[in-house]
Amino acid sequence: MRRRVATLVAVATLLVGCGGGVEGSPLAAERWDPCSITPEAVEAAGLDPTYRKSWSEGIEVPDWGLCSFKPPGKDIPYFLSVTSSFVHTLDEARRDSLNLDGSDLTIGDRDAFRYRTEVGRTGRSCDIAVELPPGVVVFSAVDMSELPNIRLCELVLQHTNDLEASLPKSD
Repeated sequence: MRRRVATLVAVATLLVGCGGGVEGSPLAAERWDPCSITPEAVEAAGLDPTYRKSWSEGIEVPDWGLCSFKPPGKDIPYFLSVTSSFVHTLDEARRDSLNLDGSDLTIGDRDAFRYRTEVGRTGRSCDIAVELPPGVVVFSAVDMSELPNIRLCELVLQHTNDLEASLPKSD
């Protein structure tokens, strides 16, 4: 349990550090809620449709919405975290020097960027940031069992492709 909390705190720290403030006038936008992904879409992606978690009680990250999913069963090798922001952008993910091994890709018809992150021993993930005007959605396979980096990146790519249709339509 402590490892899971440490991982969630590490992911929250990475997300908060993802970018600075927004210049100019505030947007009259509403953040997409990652927990709005239907149980049917979650199950079709090979994840447990009965499990979804948002920020832990007492944790508030105003710029980001979060929903975490897990594979079925009791042995949890990873969690899939889906975060969204209408304040931060895909370009911020590309420019962040803490994001390792970055590469551009396309998910559906959307611009995307895949990268890895590491914060200590328990904070490894492979992430795909997908453009979601306004803003960005980030799919993260968060390691719970010291999976190889390549496996984390395969998992996040598979789940991102499976769940892309659940994202709001881009303009």
